[in-house]
Amino acid sequence: MSVLTMQAPLVDPTVDMVSLLANVSKAKSLLVLDRPFYGMAVSKRPIIYTDTVPTAAMTAKGQMYMNPAWCSKLTVRNLMFLLAHEALHYMLCHSIRMGVRKHTAWNIACDKVINDLLVNDKVGDPIPDGVYMEGARDLSAEQLYDEDDGKDGPVGPIGNDVGPPVDDDGTPLDDAEVREIETQAKIEIVQSAKAAKAAGKLPGSIERIVDELVNVTTPWFSILEPFMVGKIKDDITWNRLNKRFISQGVHLPSRSTKPTMGVAVLVLDSSCSVSEEEFASYNAHINRILETCNPEMVHVIYCDTNVTGHDEYTADDLPINIRTVAGGGTRFKPAFDYIDDQDLEPEVVVYLTDGYGDSNFTTPHETIWLTTGSTELAFGTVIKFEE
Repeated sequence: MSVLTMQAPLVDPTVDMVSLLANVSKAKSLLVLDRPFYGMAVSKRPIIYTDTVPTAAMTAKGQMYMNPAWCSKLTVRNLMFLLAHEALHYMLCHSIRMGVRKHTAWNIACDKVINDLLVNDKVGDPIPDGVYMEGARDLSAEQLYDEDDGKDGPVGPIGNDVGPPVDDDGTPLDDAEVREIETQAKIEIVQSAKAAKAAGKLPGSIERIVDELVNVTTPWFSILEPFMVGKIKDDITWNRLNKRFISQGVHLPSRSTKPTMGVAVLVLDSSCSVSEEEFASYNAHINRILETCNPEMVHVIYCDTNVTGHDEYTADDLPINIRTVAGGGTRFKPAFDYIDDQDLEPEVVVYLTDGYGDSNFTTPHETIWLTTGSTELAFGTVIKFEE
């Protein structure tokens, strides 16, 4: 879509940007409070206000555009619907899934799926004259496109808002960029779902989509790396206001110190049969992830039926070197008990295991299971070790 190959943003001078920004902020807040899955999704998407798009749009890389003149006429609840609508285009990878399909017909199919999800989940108020189809949430955009034989037709006010699979300068994305977008979108949708589930507000329709996304074999490091990077502490500070918006009477925080990650715990199931090649792969990729996150502390815990070792590292000690510790059977709970007993308070626990053990217990710690074998684990995010 050519309008998404952006020049400098243009804004209609007659638009009251202060009011629009305030309404968008209210819409985001209401989403976070009432519909946390969509609130989390929207909060991760930057917005550029420009009249180079007719209504609103989303690029393949997740940049949201909003036309101030059009958006300023919407209610706060309409804006809730619009923001969630655009965020879902990115999270469901609609741009890079388009392939050789007709652009308008593909947009219609995607809008049918998204709008039915939002209507079913009572997200804000639907925008009048949009593309709606009851039951579309249970189908894929590909199915809907095929059912209509790719026929173009009338689109609603936010139709044709999916950008083509190109970079910001219009260059087609290469395979590596496509994989990166797919992986990052998957991480964001899983993280948003976990936040909503923790609040008891995860819609069943979204839970089904997440299950379908997660149960796909993907190289473990492609999933783990952006997940860990997502744990980097926000570098936003209110100690110094963003000067760009002060003149408009809008007070926003600025960015300050170098972002770092807090405490990370890696637990190695020392009873599992892991080859030297697999250990080398673990080491190489985990060190790359930790170097990117710049953690305050990394705890490496070795556990079979009990905790058999504990090494500590700071960012200055990287790279870490996972060692082989011979052990007996497999029990997962002792490692989590040890984490609590030692007051380690990790932001995330990454458990490297073959997956064959009892996970029927509870823990407050966000956990990623990196498994070479069984994926039948009772909690946490499960990543199958695949090179």
